[in-house]
Amino acid sequence: MLKSKIFSSASPALLEKEINAWLEETSWVTVKQITQSSNQEKTIISIWYEEPDVPILQK
Repeated sequence: MLKSKIFSSASPALLEKEINAWLEETSWVTVKQITQSSNQEKTIISIWYEEPDVPILQK
């Protein structure tokens, strides 16, 4: 199932830092598409991804 993660910021440097941190934390997902929109105030980036089909480990 395709999921999405949305990032937004007025600062491109902060936005890049947030996205890179999320990608490092979730390196097991498969990124399918990245879209970007912006106006004068901020940039919004949506990352569409799939998670692997594995059972969830229980405690």
